[in-house]
Amino acid sequence: MKKGTLITFILSILLVSCHSSKATTRDAANSSMEKEQSFVSGPHAIVYKTIKDFSDLVPVTMNSEKTKILSYPAPSDIYYKGKMAKPTPLKNGYLLDNRGISENVVFLNYTYEEYSKLPEAPSMQDMLSRIAEKNPLSELIDCGLRSKYQNEVKELNSLIDSNFPGCKRAKIKSFSATLKL
Repeated sequence: MKKGTLITFILSILLVSCHSSKATTRDAANSSMEKEQSFVSGPHAIVYKTIKDFSDLVPVTMNSEKTKILSYPAPSDIYYKGKMAKPTPLKNGYLLDNRGISENVVFLNYTYEEYSKLPEAPSMQDMLSRIAEKNPLSELIDCGLRSKYQNEVKELNSLIDSNFPGCKRAKIKSFSATLKL
């Protein structure tokens, strides 16, 4: 009889401790999920201007010294919402990025149409030789998450009118040349 009571007691302790453990794990998971839900991520609304019109050319990302290409799309990756990922025109010559550019962007001498027809991404050598301009940006402004805009074009044009309040401007390295005679 004592043996049966001892076994029942041990099983009861194990069941209670297992239940406690599950509740603690569940509470920790819920706490973790709440933290994740308070952190929202996604693509940012990047508004920019270039020194001339590169809007039909494919952008790639280089290192800050502009000596190495770090990121480039596959020909199948140059679409956004089913269309070519060309930038969306905004007011005053500004563009809304649809590709994921940064202050280290350069544009290749491939139009979106030409690039989309390539069987694979060009070689690194070919891309380096086809850079249209190493310092194409005159301005780059991060206007926060795209998901916060109900009507992107209208709301971003309004930000342009008010000089981008609450947005972050990137420091752009401008190109300077000296003429030696």
